[in-house]
Order: sequence, then C-alpha cells, then structure tokens
Amino acid sequence: MKKTLSTLVAISAACFGLVAHAQTSDAASAPALTKQEAKDAKTQSDAAYKARKDVADANHELNKGDCEVAADGSVERACKKDAKAVKKQEKAEAKVIHEAEKDAIKSNSK
Repeated sequence: MKKTLSTLVAISAACFGLVAHAQTSDAASAPALTKQEAKDAKTQSDAAYKARKDVADANHELNKGDCEVAADGSVERACKKDAKAVKKQEKAEAKVIHEAEKDAIKSNSK
C-alpha cells in the first residue's frame, strides 16, 4: 500500500510539473519551434499522457480497494462500477489534453 501511494504521489508530482510547464509556454506568444524542440515537446507530451493514464489506473485501484473495504454485495459492485467509470473519464480527459498538446506543437513548429 505504501509503495502504491508513493508511486501515485511521484507520478502526480511529475504530471503537475509537466502541466505547469506546458501552461507557462503559451501557444499564442510562443515563437515557432525548431524540429528538435518540437520533437522534445512531443516526447514530453507523450510522457505526460502516459503519466496521466497511470494516475487514472492508480486512482482506480485505490477506489476499488475502498469499495472492497467499505461495502458488500450489490453496493460493492455498484461502487466498483462507478470507480471504473471514473477511470474511463480520467483517461478520456488525458487523451483530449494530449491531442490538444500535439496540435499546439504541430501548429507552432517550423
């Protein structure tokens, strides 16, 4: 449990740092990126996307564990179903963010 929580905290911190960095580089005022800078930005965006998906998976496992501890029977199944829906929503949000970052990189590259 401690290992899962420490991994979750580390991934969350990494995601927050990457998102904060992405927000500081405004697309409207950013000059055109060189080919190498665009490649680096895409690699960073891919890593952030994977980290967001991993955070969603970790949150799902935590929510599922809470369901197993707190509920029984049909309530437990409903709780797990809700946890799975939240995971699916978080992954969809991660994909939307990733696609937007890719489009921004593509539009700003030379």
